[in-house]
Amino acid sequence: MDFNKRKIIAELGMTHDGSLGQAEAMIKAAAECGVDAVKLQTHISEAETIHNAPQPPYFKAEPRYEYFKRTAFTMEQWQDLKECARDNKVEFISSPFSIEAIKFLVELGIDAIKVPSGEITNIPYLEYLADSGQPVIVSSGMSSEEEIDQCMEIFLKKNCNVALMQCTSEYPCDPEHVGFNVIDEYREKFPGVPIGFSDHTSGEWASIGAFMKGAHIIEKHFTLSKKMYGPDAKMSMDPDEMTQLCSSIKSIEKALKNPVNKADVSAYEDMKVIFQKSIVAIQDIPAGTPIELSMLGYKKPGIGLETKYYKDIVGKTAKRDLHFDDIIKSEDINW
Repeated sequence: MDFNKRKIIAELGMTHDGSLGQAEAMIKAAAECGVDAVKLQTHISEAETIHNAPQPPYFKAEPRYEYFKRTAFTMEQWQDLKECARDNKVEFISSPFSIEAIKFLVELGIDAIKVPSGEITNIPYLEYLADSGQPVIVSSGMSSEEEIDQCMEIFLKKNCNVALMQCTSEYPCDPEHVGFNVIDEYREKFPGVPIGFSDHTSGEWASIGAFMKGAHIIEKHFTLSKKMYGPDAKMSMDPDEMTQLCSSIKSIEKALKNPVNKADVSAYEDMKVIFQKSIVAIQDIPAGTPIELSMLGYKKPGIGLETKYYKDIVGKTAKRDLHFDDIIKSEDINW
C-alpha cells in the first residue's frame, strides 16, 4: 500500500453490528462516496479482554466481551468482505486488537493493518506486527509522545512500510483538541514517514484543514445512518456527508497540484473588455478644448484608454468633438 498518495479511509468500525450484509452494504456505499479505502475492526474477545473489563463512557449498552463476541465475523465472512472491497475498487484495512487478530488478518491477506492507539503500549503486539511485514498505519489517539516514539522505533528499526496518524481520542473531538500542530511535529520528528489524520470531530472542516496541513491520509467514521446501533454511528458521516468530504479533498488536491500564473491573464481577455473601465467623457468636449478632470468619468467597457492614464490627458486637448459617454481613445487626444 502506497501511503504517500492521497488516501481517504472510511472507518466502518463495528457499526455493521455483526451483520455481513450490513457490512457489505457499508463497503459499497463508502466506495460510491469516493473513498480510497474502508477500515473495519478485528476483535477476538477471548484474546483481547477479560469478561468484566470496564466500558468506555460513550457506549455502555452492552458488555465489551459479549459485544465483540456477538459481532465477530468468521474467516469465510471476512473473505467475502475482502472480495466486496475488491469488487468495489477500494483498499481493505482493519484494526486488530490482539496478536491473534493480527495472525488472522495476515492469513486473510489484508491491504494494511491499523494499530489502534490503545495497542501502542502493547510491545509484544507491536513487535509481532513489525515482524509480519504488513503495511502499518499507527493511530496516536490516546498515546503520549514517549509512547509514540517507542512504538515508531519498533517499526522503523524493521524498515516497515508505516504511516503515522494524528488523532485525538475524544468523541466527538472539540476544535481546541484537534492538534493540527502535531502534524507538523510528526513530520519533523519522523522524516520520510507519511503523516495522516484520523478525524473524530463533527463535520468535514478538520479533515480538510488537516489535508491542507499536509496530512494526505484522512480517516473518518462512516455509517449508513446516524441512527444505527453501536458506539460510532452517531459520530460518523452518512453517505451524503462522506461524498461531500471526498469531493472537497479531491478538488483541493487538484488545486494544490495546479498553480495559477497571475502574470498570464490571456484567458480573461474577453472578460476584461466587459468588466474593466475606460476613460469616458461625462460632458461634451469640443475639439481643441483643454481637458479638465471634471470632464472625465470611468465606465465599462474596457475598450478605450485605461483609467491609469487619466492624469496624463488632463490639460491635453481633444482632437475631435467628444460627447457625453464617448469612450476616449488614444487617437482622440493631442498628445
